[in-house]
Amino acid sequence: MTIATLNRRWRPPVLLAIWAAAFILLWIDLRWLHDAASAALGGFVLLSLLDARRETWMVMTLIAGLGGILVLFGAHPGEVLHGLDRSLIFAALLPTLSLTRAVARGMPSVRAAQYRIAGLPQRWAGIGLLFGAHAFGSVLTTGAFALMSAVVPDDAPEADRRAAALATLRGMNTVALFSPFLVGFAVAYTYLPDVPVWQVFALGGALAAVGHGIGLAMFARPLSWQGVRAGLGCLAPIAVPMGGAAVLVVVASQLLPISTLGAVLVVMPALAALHFAGRPHRIAPVLGETRDAMGRLGDDLAIVSAAMILGTLAETAPPVRELVAPWIAAHLPPWAAFGVTSGSMILFALAGMHPMITGTVMMAAFAGSGLAIADLPLMLAMLFGWGLGSMNSISSLSLITAAQMFRVRPLGLAFGPNLLFTLVFGLLATAVLTLLNAELIG
Repeated sequence: MTIATLNRRWRPPVLLAIWAAAFILLWIDLRWLHDAASAALGGFVLLSLLDARRETWMVMTLIAGLGGILVLFGAHPGEVLHGLDRSLIFAALLPTLSLTRAVARGMPSVRAAQYRIAGLPQRWAGIGLLFGAHAFGSVLTTGAFALMSAVVPDDAPEADRRAAALATLRGMNTVALFSPFLVGFAVAYTYLPDVPVWQVFALGGALAAVGHGIGLAMFARPLSWQGVRAGLGCLAPIAVPMGGAAVLVVVASQLLPISTLGAVLVVMPALAALHFAGRPHRIAPVLGETRDAMGRLGDDLAIVSAAMILGTLAETAPPVRELVAPWIAAHLPPWAAFGVTSGSMILFALAGMHPMITGTVMMAAFAGSGLAIADLPLMLAMLFGWGLGSMNSISSLSLITAAQMFRVRPLGLAFGPNLLFTLVFGLLATAVLTLLNAELIG
């Protein structure tokens, strides 16, 4: 039995135990349970490195090097356990998203929307892929690439497959601006927990719509209202179930004494149980698919946990608290914070560094800077950098998955037309967030 096979067997029960601990901690603050679950997560991460991908080892090596430097400059090593404690929500969130993805893939409404997109005329195919990837990606995350690639003919020319992959990336990665089902949303709320979720949904959704308009104007020419209407019409079957799930998350976050991420952990399993109640034949395949997905979560959970540890160390490192944060407060005007946050995440992503690393460090620096920055626009700047950085990063799961599903070269997706889209959309988004901050801060 190989190490990879063995790891896929023990990961699901261990993750289920960590999920149960995180769920209990939503309601009851037990110090011993925090420590036990954090230690279990640390062991999970270390053992998962035994069969980790090369890209994961590269990211983990970089994070370890940066973390070691922070410790040498005064960060307390004990903050590693604190970082693991903050990562517990992700250890619970990722299996929950795997369950959600498995349920959604088998829903008749999802298949109906997929068939409608496949039936669009060729001249509107990009519009359908953009809207479809956005709708599916808001819940299925990277699972949207599998659904959208299925509507592209196997014998399509490489140029058509590349254009389809680029449109799907634009649709899927802009959901990072508002979707609670993406890890970036969870990381942002770890640093800015007091932002009302409905505000993120409203502003992030509006910015995503603007981004779609920019993308259509740039790549869907000649653009017609008829084509846009046909693309949107494909989403009718999934509008109610996916919209309803988002509304329930918002309501739960407002009514229950839990965070927005906690609301996801409560609402989505409950909706899955309702789905099973009317379709008991779906229980076995969905749970089987979820178990298999949990067995493959080693790389993702290792990276997100390591990034949270790095961010926690950065918060306590004297150079960050005593030099970087004061320098930012003294030299960086508040209006520049949003462009610096998203811009640095995207630029480092182009160099191969995952936006998760840059984002956690930027949040740690700005949190103690004393600048006149409102939480809402800062969160949107980070979410923008996360989504658009992942769209163009050769190290991101989004781009790698898109390249595999559409059978094109990753470099052709990372360094292509989407870079120009990122620049145009980024300039407009930065202007909007800067004006919003001026209004909020006064």
